[in-house]
Parts: sequence; C-alpha cells; structure tokens
Amino acid sequence: MMRIGFLPSDFNPMLLMLGEAEDFRALGGVLRGFARHPDDTRLDRLGFCAATATRVVLTGSDGPPGLQSEPDGSYIWRIDPARATGFAAQVDTLADPGRVAGSEMLACSTEDEIPVKLSRGEYTDDFLLAAG
Repeated sequence: MMRIGFLPSDFNPMLLMLGEAEDFRALGGVLRGFARHPDDTRLDRLGFCAATATRVVLTGSDGPPGLQSEPDGSYIWRIDPARATGFAAQVDTLADPGRVAGSEMLACSTEDEIPVKLSRGEYTDDFLLAAG
C-alpha cells in the first residue's frame, strides 16, 4: 500500500509518497488516465493507498501549477495532461521490478509549489508518523 504524508520544513517541505513497485505501477496508471481525462481525483482514497490523514486532490483546474496547501489543511495538486504524462514516465522508473530502491521528484518548477517526492525502499514508515 502506498503511504502519503506531508513533511513540513522551513526550507524543504514536501509531500512524501512511499510505496512498492505495484503501488507505483498503479500511480503511473492514474496519471496516464488523468492525462486523458483530467477529472479531479482524491489520491489518498485510491484503492492502492493506505488510509491517511493527508488529503490530496489531483486536478486540472485553473490556478498555479504544482502542489499547493489549502486553508483546510488539504493539498491540491494542479497539473496539465502533458505534465501528467511526463510524471507517469518518472513514476514508471520506480515500478521497474529490477529496481530495489530509488526516488523521483515530481515538481512543476514554480516558486510557491511543494514538491512531491516518490520513494521506494529509501525511507521507513516512521518518516510519516508525524505527518498528516
């Protein structure tokens, strides 16, 4: 199961997504589906994600690109179809069965966005215990 949590920091806050190969295959599929039909998608409620207090909505709505925090404590991740396709290709590298560990940073390179870090085999779940 993929685990999602926000890691606060004064200098390098990030949304951390921990998973295994099958989780990243599923996430890549979600991103490719989003590229075809950019409907709002609650990532934290997908079947391959463990229950989490970190609410993340993937959307193609108007607004600044990238991951942004919302006043209610949730996160909105705005990406366009082209970026979703590119991110899916990055995610696929973590789904490679021959890869034991690694990470990918998904960012739109905007000043105010929070980067999304995907990790396989690099972190233990205790990194997310204080996240929420």
